[in-house]
Amino acid sequence: MTLLIAEAHARARAPERLIERFREHMVGHGLDVAGPVADSRVAFPGCVALLRLAEGGVALRIEADTPDWLADAKNIVSGHLDAFCPDEVLGIVWQGHGVTAGDARPHNFRALRVAAVENVTPRMRRLRLEGQDIARYAGVQQMHVKILMPPKGEEPVWPRVSPSGQPLMDASLRRRTYTIRRIDPAAGWLEIDFVVHGDEGPGSAFALRAEPGDWMGIMGPGGGGIPCDGWALIAGDETALPAIARALEAMPAGAQGLALIEVADAGERQALSHPARVEVCWLYRDGAHYGTRLLEAVRTATPPAGTAVSCWAACENTAARAIRDHWGEACGLPRSRFRAVSYWRHGVGDGEG
Repeated sequence: MTLLIAEAHARARAPERLIERFREHMVGHGLDVAGPVADSRVAFPGCVALLRLAEGGVALRIEADTPDWLADAKNIVSGHLDAFCPDEVLGIVWQGHGVTAGDARPHNFRALRVAAVENVTPRMRRLRLEGQDIARYAGVQQMHVKILMPPKGEEPVWPRVSPSGQPLMDASLRRRTYTIRRIDPAAGWLEIDFVVHGDEGPGSAFALRAEPGDWMGIMGPGGGGIPCDGWALIAGDETALPAIARALEAMPAGAQGLALIEVADAGERQALSHPARVEVCWLYRDGAHYGTRLLEAVRTATPPAGTAVSCWAACENTAARAIRDHWGEACGLPRSRFRAVSYWRHGVGDGEG
C-alpha cells in the first residue's frame, strides 16, 4: 500500500501553546497522542498527524492509508488549529498528496435528489433521497450526516475545498445534522426522518415543502454509534428516534436492555424492530415539558444485578445534562460506560437532531 503524505506550515504567535491545545482536544475525543509537545504524534483512524515546533509556527505532516483518511485528517487538523487562533491567519496550505483544484468538491460530499416523501406519523416526515456512491454513509457506528439545503427552486451552489482542506460553504446553504434512518447503497438511496414543527427551523421547513426532484447535499458521516455492551439502556426523544430505531435493528439477536423513547403523544409511536430481550417503552409527554417523562424513566430504570451496563441518551440539552449527572453521580458509572448527548436546546435553533 502506498503511503499518502501531505505537509503544511501553520504560522502562529504561540505555536507551543497551539500544539498543547490541539493535543488536549484530541485526547478529549479519545485519540492516542504520543511524544513531547515539540514533536507530537496524533493517531487518527487510518492515518497519523505529526505536529512539530518550527520557526515561526508549526510544521504539519499527515501520513494516511487512503485519500479519504487523508482528506478527513487535513480538515480536522486545519479546522481545529484555526478555531484555536480566531484572531490569527495561520496560512495553512497543504502540499503533497491529495492537493485538489479550487473547484473540487469535498471528498465526503454527495449531491442527492428527493425521490419520495412519506408521513411516518403526524410529526415525522421521511424523505427518500437518491444519489451515487453513497456506501461511505452505511455504517451504524457513524449514522449522522450534515445536510445541506439549498433554497427551494434555485440551482444549488455546492461546497468546494479550500487550500487548507476545509469545505467552503455558500451562504445560501442551510445546514443541520441529521441521522440516516435507512440506507441501501447498492440501490442508491437513503432515508432521513424529520421532526416537523412548521417553519420554526430550516429542516422542518425543507421537509414540509420537499418534492421529488428537489436537491439536498450531505456531508459526513460522523457521530458515534449506540453501544450494546452488556445490558443496554437507551433513552431519547423524537429527535433521537431515527438513531435509536436504526441501532435496535442492528443489535444482535441476543442483545438485552431497555429503550426509553419520549414523544409528544400516542400518535407518534412507530413500529420498531428490536431483539426480543430489549424492551421498548414509549413515554408520552401529553403536554408535559420536554424531557420530563424521559428523565423520570431513566432515574427509575433498574439494570439486572451483576450485569455490565452501557448507557446512551440523546435529547434536549437540559434533560441530557440531568441524565449525564444521574449516570455519573447517582449511579456511579465509569465515564466510559455512558454517554448523554444534547441533540437540541429548547428555545435555541430549530430543535433538530
